[in-house]
Amino acid sequence: MKILSQFIRHSRITRGRRGGAAIEFAVVMPVLVLLAIAVADFARVYKTSVAVVNAAAAATEVGARNVAVSGDTAAMTSQAIADASPVTLDTVTSSRFCRCPDGSTPACTGSCSGYGVPEVFVKVRVRKNYATLFKYPGVPGTISVIRTSTLRVQ
Repeated sequence: MKILSQFIRHSRITRGRRGGAAIEFAVVMPVLVLLAIAVADFARVYKTSVAVVNAAAAATEVGARNVAVSGDTAAMTSQAIADASPVTLDTVTSSRFCRCPDGSTPACTGSCSGYGVPEVFVKVRVRKNYATLFKYPGVPGTISVIRTSTLRVQ
């Protein structure tokens, strides 16, 4: 009799636990899916930022090769677009400016008083607006990834 009562008590306990794993799975699975989507979205933002940084650096290197090509903004822009592929950039702006060692900014065709020829620089600014997959609390729906790169012309 004692064995029978223990068996009945044991079967009641185990019967009440059946399906517990399925319930836990049903509760946890949506949270895990949302977490996976958020991680994937963050990875896409990171990939975009790496592409923007590389595009700005490559475009600046093209313009900084020599003084003759430092004003070729079309070449710098096309290099930035080519380097960022497959990410499509929103804006690429490039410019050339000159500076004297004392900090003044003369015309690039002029000269620095007491220093001779001014230093020539190229500056490229690349921008990509990234739209997140979902609206996350505390995170804007669109993230602007911007990189500015400046190099002195050799």
